[in-house]
Amino acid sequence: MSEATASKLTRRQANAIIQSMGGGVVPQDGIEHVVVGRVKEIRQLVEDLHRAGDGLSCMKFLIGDYGTGKSFMATLTRFIAYKENFVVAYSDLTANRRLYAHDGKSVATYSDLMQNLSTKSKPNGNALRSLIERWLSDLQHKVAVEHDFDSLPDASDSRFTRLVSIEVQAVIREVQELSGGFDFATVLTKYYQAYLNGDELTQEHAIKWLRGEYRTKTEAKKDLGVRDVINDDNWFDYLKVMTKFIASIGYGGLLVLFDEAVNLYKIDHAGARGKNYERVLEFYNECTQGRAEHLMLLFMGTSDFLEDERRGLFSYKALKSRLQPNQYETQEYRDLRQPVIKLAPLSAEELFVLLQKIRDIYAALYQVEQIAVLVSDENILEIVQKALSRPGGVQFITPRELIREFIGILNVLHQNPEMDKGDIFMERLELAGQESRRFVGRTLD
Repeated sequence: MSEATASKLTRRQANAIIQSMGGGVVPQDGIEHVVVGRVKEIRQLVEDLHRAGDGLSCMKFLIGDYGTGKSFMATLTRFIAYKENFVVAYSDLTANRRLYAHDGKSVATYSDLMQNLSTKSKPNGNALRSLIERWLSDLQHKVAVEHDFDSLPDASDSRFTRLVSIEVQAVIREVQELSGGFDFATVLTKYYQAYLNGDELTQEHAIKWLRGEYRTKTEAKKDLGVRDVINDDNWFDYLKVMTKFIASIGYGGLLVLFDEAVNLYKIDHAGARGKNYERVLEFYNECTQGRAEHLMLLFMGTSDFLEDERRGLFSYKALKSRLQPNQYETQEYRDLRQPVIKLAPLSAEELFVLLQKIRDIYAALYQVEQIAVLVSDENILEIVQKALSRPGGVQFITPRELIREFIGILNVLHQNPEMDKGDIFMERLELAGQESRRFVGRTLD
């Protein structure tokens, strides 16, 4: 591993990468150290984030078969979003979490997004309360500095609380103009008053409402004095209100990730499936027509989810007409600004470099000084060649499977130093060495 890379990679990140990828899942920390290829796709997603940060909106579909890197790209986009000062919300769509329903399965998706709300300083979710309290704390410090208070006054200072209230109301007025904004603003006001008075119960009620966890209007009115609740029908309106609030308090916007969108494709009832696709169309129209400022939606799904004309998105004519690929793009010259980004398989050279990165991260984690002795570049080449020689070759080999296999090899050889590598690798080192130098030469060009 180069000194530059080694200096940035922490042992905690190395552990997260090896343990996660060895288990077939995407690491939530240190993902930038295993990025290979996808340069144009990443550049486009960054451009889309910038557009949302400028007050526009965007909706994208990352499409690829299982193991091709959809979740990896989504996690990488989240990592980039933190750097761009975005708040991120994430949800796996399941049989119990949908985009449209009348039995609580739709608002359950919103609640899951709010449970998983995260920021750069709180990347593991449950950031809603800390986000609000940081906003209030920042306002208090701003008022104290601007109005020459010697120290930060407490809630008993009426002049101070009045000045902070003016700042709070300025943000609240911005969200009131949206559908659902009045009740949202009322709940924020209740939270602020409870924050000043140290009323933990009312703060908890406010967070419960903002997460969409109230099921009856009667209960919400009793606890908070509001006339409505977030439900199956209106939750996307409130997602837009939440995005407006997030942007108003100084963030770039909100990135919303919907993984496992194939579960919409798996809905057996044609009418229910169609209603969910109708909701996808609604989201798409809201984003493309500029009615969801500072919001970026990203769906991850399989080719069947998109293209199956009997059950997929293409079965809904209005979506098919919007999501069909640009007829003028080619495999070499792609249009990544269109709503669908298809993830092509990694090339042989990219797989080779990926395994090199994994090997070096493994060495950093377990402090293996001569990792190339344990597994050489020639050995890595052999692994890639074997993988590509399987039926289907490069079209069907997935990074997930290859990485798991490779980490398994590293584990066995590292824990059993007396083991003969020949039990795993073929003795074709001269030929492999020549091929390896060609791989490395092409990679460095």
